[in-house]
Amino acid sequence: MSTRAVGIDLGTTFSAIAHVNKYGVPEILHNAEGERITPSVILFEGDEVIIGTYAKQSAVAYPEQVVEFIKRHMGDEDYTFEYRGESYSPERLSGFILTKLKHDAELRLGHRIDQAVITVPAYFGDKQRRATIRAGEYAGLKVLSLLNEPTAAAFAYGLSNMGERKKVLVYDLGGGTFDVSIVEINGRDIQVLATTGDAQLGGKDWDDALIQYAADQFKARHNLDPLDDLAAYHDLRSKATSAKLSLSKRPKVNLFYDFKGKILRLELTREKFEELTQGLMSRCEALTRDVLDDAKLQHGDIDTVVLAGGSTRMPMVRDMIKNVFARDAATDMNPDECVALGAALTAAIEASRASGEAPPVDIRTHDVTSHSLGMVVYRDGKLYNSKIIERNSRIPCERTRDDYVTTHDGQSTMDLWLVQGENVDPLECAVLGHFEFYGIPIRGAGKSRLSVTFRYNANGIVEVESMDLDTGQTLAHRLAAGAVTLDDLARNRAPMSVVLLVDCSGSMYGANIEEARKAALSFVQRSLGPNRQIAVVAFPGGVICPLTSDEAKLESAVRGLTPIGSTPLAEGLLAARELMKNRAGVQRIYMVLTDGHPDDPESAVAEVNRIRTSGGRVITIGVGTQVRPDFLKSLASRPEDYHFCNESVELQGTFINLATELSGGQNAG
Repeated sequence: MSTRAVGIDLGTTFSAIAHVNKYGVPEILHNAEGERITPSVILFEGDEVIIGTYAKQSAVAYPEQVVEFIKRHMGDEDYTFEYRGESYSPERLSGFILTKLKHDAELRLGHRIDQAVITVPAYFGDKQRRATIRAGEYAGLKVLSLLNEPTAAAFAYGLSNMGERKKVLVYDLGGGTFDVSIVEINGRDIQVLATTGDAQLGGKDWDDALIQYAADQFKARHNLDPLDDLAAYHDLRSKATSAKLSLSKRPKVNLFYDFKGKILRLELTREKFEELTQGLMSRCEALTRDVLDDAKLQHGDIDTVVLAGGSTRMPMVRDMIKNVFARDAATDMNPDECVALGAALTAAIEASRASGEAPPVDIRTHDVTSHSLGMVVYRDGKLYNSKIIERNSRIPCERTRDDYVTTHDGQSTMDLWLVQGENVDPLECAVLGHFEFYGIPIRGAGKSRLSVTFRYNANGIVEVESMDLDTGQTLAHRLAAGAVTLDDLARNRAPMSVVLLVDCSGSMYGANIEEARKAALSFVQRSLGPNRQIAVVAFPGGVICPLTSDEAKLESAVRGLTPIGSTPLAEGLLAARELMKNRAGVQRIYMVLTDGHPDDPESAVAEVNRIRTSGGRVITIGVGTQVRPDFLKSLASRPEDYHFCNESVELQGTFINLATELSGGQNAG
């Protein structure tokens, strides 16, 4: 049996590591301090990174050097911890915790550990799961798989109850997260039926309620707020957490706290504590009832309630369970350790199978996804979450849609926004990102037929792939760069760059160029706004004004447009394309104002094809009495992107309408 694989419960407040011993029994591995669980606290001290009890005890003395509750920030790209000029991401910080667990386990076992199954809250989304894998890699571990924490607890419970058939509710309230899952155990088969939870609900919130109450009492008596001082806050947190733990054993405790020479002696009863945290308990109960509804079960259908997570030791939790299920929760497993033990079993099984050895136990688990996966669609002027894979679908799973077609000539890319969540409003869901598929063969509008496969893998991580149905070629994809957000799209604030390409040939002399100036000025005045930039390019003449949001500069450039000779349209398009380089994630609009008689039509067509292939949109506006409509229509990205104007009022109206359309109606007057 492989012994280099371990199971790790990477917790918000405490973490644990376990392995399966030579007898096939999972057991917790003590850390170097002899503790069975390790505080998930990090202390930066000089050049050292210290993890565990000493770090936790140092929070009061060195509050700015201590990191706690990092699990709540997993997958948050905006969070960093700064120390001595270096920035640390949540996954790197979590990697320090995993390194400590790995190192101490290696000392205990006497050999190297290089593989692990790491547990995550069932309600973790895609970004949080990916961040957890990266944390494992930072610690030098090959992450065999991610295992949902309630499933790990059910695995440990199932090992002790093999041969039985029962429905088990796993109630997992840890230091920072809450999950509740319903699992069916049928002999050696463990199947998750439904799961729900809250990744921002855990024992820390009970602590915070008590901290706030004590701080309010201190402020009322002494007119000082201890929460304004970081060291005082950590000191109060330590005392409040200790009081919370004591209230699980005794009906009443005294909290003593001093700050700036002032003392607070506060008597706390269990009743008062439960009153302060009733809202938190109600959230847990509501989610517990939700998971029963999701599984289409009644409370009487549940045979056993299994507890996981240290916060389940609070009497109010056990009272709530007895109230809902009319029975006490099972107490035959240590809630601090059962998740790590289940992870160790999974690690031993996966490592054994990979090496061709017989697994230590023959138990099979089948998990489900905790979030629906959806793509963002535009309908009736709004963005919607169109669900593709429903929550509580058994994983791994996939769905394929083959009804995608290109919408304009020469289209070589396709964009998809993906979200996780149940709300029809995608802004109320977790945004996975803007996926860009590229390499679509160049064809006419509607001629490319594409399929997209959406997948949850066994780790609950999202995968997508697309195929050109005519060739069978799989398209490459990437997360689109740029600063555009889904909120920008929903509120018509999507970044946009527009180049006005104005024909300044001799045929535009006189009234034509004057009317073109008026129309362009109207467009500038109506189009500028948040995340919008405009440039002016003349042909001939080149760049008159680079991309800017400065209305005065644009007006000066437009007023300076003067007919000076021939019609080198291709040169103007090339200059415009150069202006637009390195603007990923930004809508790029090329508006060409001309009569359609360029000196170099073939070169102009080639330039337009390059623009459209790279995702730019070309709008052509024909002016004057000698317009070549067929040629200008061939340049436009879509049939509706060609406009013909033969009167100044119509020209100005066209520009106003285009400005309104491109601005999503927000500037319509």
